[in-house]
Amino acid sequence: MVIDVHAHVYADPRIKPHPGSTTFMSAEDQIAVMERLGVDKAVILPLNCAECPAETQSIGEVLSICEAYPGRFIPFCEMDPRLPRHPDAIEAAEFEFYLGQYRDLGCKGIGELTARIPWDAHPMLCMLEAAEKVGMIVTFHTITEDVNSYGVIDEVGLPRLESVLKRFPELVMFGHSPGFWSEISGNVTVESKNGYPDAPVTPGGVLPRLMRECPGLHGDLSAGSGLNALQRDPAHAWEFIDEFQDRLLLGLDFCSVDNDMQHVDWLTAARNDGNISGEAFEKVMWRNADRLMSLGLAG
Repeated sequence: MVIDVHAHVYADPRIKPHPGSTTFMSAEDQIAVMERLGVDKAVILPLNCAECPAETQSIGEVLSICEAYPGRFIPFCEMDPRLPRHPDAIEAAEFEFYLGQYRDLGCKGIGELTARIPWDAHPMLCMLEAAEKVGMIVTFHTITEDVNSYGVIDEVGLPRLESVLKRFPELVMFGHSPGFWSEISGNVTVESKNGYPDAPVTPGGVLPRLMRECPGLHGDLSAGSGLNALQRDPAHAWEFIDEFQDRLLLGLDFCSVDNDMQHVDWLTAARNDGNISGEAFEKVMWRNADRLMSLGLAG
């Protein structure tokens, strides 16, 4: 069994997010990739926050895709925390009203959360409070304020995320993005924070510390950022996977048919070469996702 916890799938994609790019992937495109890589199921993450350069996607479209391909896709919902009404007047109960409906329709979480506001902004805290209460996972992308892109705003060292993790200890969060995975190392700088560092990992990384202290934090290994966090220092990767084998999840993040994500091959080779245990491999590839999303696959 292989579960990809990070996919963006459309019924009929038409809009290119950037000049010269392709559209996002259709369900047929995604399934072709899944068949090629041996992926059994994939989580659909809508992209609806204002700053994210993607086609907006209704929950109806996501659920329709899941219904059209039974057993292949797992739905998440996506909300911009600023939307219900004026940000200063938002209350957690408003988000609870909507998230409860999404949960009852089968959504396992919120994401990909890309709103360009700080973790500790009032509307964000209200949404996270509601997510914790209704039992929704949150998959997030985080950046620093100086970067002209999408993502929840933090600083070097993830202090705002840390405050959220400690404020909502029962909330399950899947961390993603260069701004998240760069913090695996203790030598993060403003310049390297939102990139793909290639130097060996140094001790003292904030991310390992937060994963030790905050049981709700998990690592979504998707995209170049997640794989780079492992490949930049394989010796460290084997230790990291061993220690956090209950907290890491396979993700791919194919945004285009032109992408070439090597996660499955790399992790499979790591197991076959004896660098990670078979038990850790199974957890990362599907068992953690099954447990956290209550899919009931393990029996």
